Amino acid sequence: MERTFIATLTGIVSVKEGLDSDMADYIVVRSKLDNRLLKDDDTVAIFNISGTTSYQAFFIDKDTTIEQIKSKLEELNSLMNHDSEEMLKEYIKNMK
Repeated sequence: MERTFIATLTGIVSVKEGLDSDMADYIVVRSKLDNRLLKDDDTVAIFNISGTTSYQAFFIDKDTTIEQIKSKLEELNSLMNHDSEEMLKEYIKNMK
């Protein structure tokens, strides 16, 4: 049986802020996976995957849902922790 990892939200930043940090590589990888051009004012949620040295970045748009991000995390054998889910839900709700 595969181990399930826990994804913890470490921050929600603009692409510009993220590219100026040690999270830049993760944001660039996600933009390539999503076939998305990087725009300074786009928003990115950064998750730490516990038990690994990995981080995952996900773009947050007005039409983004928690379910979309959870699904992508599940593809990586990871589950979003409860506190992270609640914070992200609130952030997305306030974007609309």
